[in-house]
This record gives sequence, C-alpha cells and structure tokens, in this order.
Amino acid sequence: MSQKGYDLFLTGPGSVEEMFCQVCHIKCEGTRNVYGPTSFGAAMAKNFRYHDVFACPNKDEEWHEQTLRIVLAIEETPSKRIMELMRLDLEDLLREHVH
Repeated sequence: MSQKGYDLFLTGPGSVEEMFCQVCHIKCEGTRNVYGPTSFGAAMAKNFRYHDVFACPNKDEEWHEQTLRIVLAIEETPSKRIMELMRLDLEDLLREHVH
C-alpha cells in the first residue's frame, strides 16, 4: 500500500534530485521520464505526461505499511495523549527496521 506524498512521489521531469520517504526517511528510488497519468482523474481523462516517480524501497514491507498506518493515524487523532503513544510505537518500529 503506497500513499502519494508519503512513500510515493510524482514530480515534474528533472525538477527534483532526490526524495526521502516521509514514513521511514529512507532515500526513495527514482524512475525518470515516465510517460503516463499522474492521478486517477488524469487516467480517466487520458491525460498523460512525462514525470519522475520516486518510491520508497520499503513500501511493500509489512512493517512499512504498519508504520504508514500509524503516521496517518497520528495526523488524524485529536488526542495528544494517544498521539504520544502512537509516536512511541512509530519510533519502536523504525528503530527495529531502519538502520
């Protein structure tokens, strides 16, 4: 499960040198000059263009998906106490899997 803006990024061709995953902070792998849609709406409208794609190399790992779900939950919770507990879980996951 990739989430655009977190572990998947689409940019203008050559506009960005490198991107880092907003989930695990690892440098993303880039593919340059991809021709195709950049969103679901663009695909439906057959609006294709050249763009660069950056994706986290860990995006398909179970721990990374769990970490992403925690990051998204932290952003949505109104509770500071719950947010702090989730941050502790997040730190534990990253400490365990990112070296």
